Amino acid sequence: MRRAGSRVVKQAPALFIAREAEKYRLTRAGLAAIDADRVVAHTEVKEWALSLGSDAPLPVPRAK
Repeated sequence: MRRAGSRVVKQAPALFIAREAEKYRLTRAGLAAIDADRVVAHTEVKEWALSLGSDAPLPVPRAK
């Protein structure tokens, strides 16, 4: 009978590699967005974040 722990140990590298590949993909997409100047200014994000929980929260800022 196989032990559940050995299955987890065998699956762990594949899960790690998949997670790292997704992080890499998202990082590359983010860098491409920066290169294309699809960014949101820090001040806009800060104003939006500070408005959360208020009576009139601002809409989520979008890249221009």
